[in-house]
Amino acid sequence: MELSYSCTINVPQKFAFSRATDFENFELQGFGNLSRFEPVSEVRAPEIGARWRTSSEFQGRPRRFSLELFELEPHSKVVLGNKSEKYDIESEFLFEEIGPEETGFSFNLNAKAQSITARLILQTIQLARARIEKSMQSDFDDMALRMEEAYDAGE
Repeated sequence: MELSYSCTINVPQKFAFSRATDFENFELQGFGNLSRFEPVSEVRAPEIGARWRTSSEFQGRPRRFSLELFELEPHSKVVLGNKSEKYDIESEFLFEEIGPEETGFSFNLNAKAQSITARLILQTIQLARARIEKSMQSDFDDMALRMEEAYDAGE
């Protein structure tokens, strides 16, 4: 299963990347519909290998999952994911400088099932794809708006 999103954020690339990789804030507040990111390893972000436990509600039930920081290229790329017996998931966040105060942001998620149970869950998610994409778009649009407001406020 693949999901993607892209937009233009009216802030400099370094600012957008800095806000999007504020791991301490995610550990306190979470992101969009996700709960807090609870650190579960001694490795702490921004070091590769940092891991978190988090959850998200799907079909009225909380779904718990783990995330690991796989890749971090300063100012341009973050890859988070989960490789386990059940899933192989990678989420790639890209930040591309368009102009001095414009950043192209894109998100790509690729999820593969490694078990029958995971395959059934991904098929269920696929059935709710339109709702999930709408929620994802809303969360990323809100993220972009918060970045623009923070930049305009001089934070």
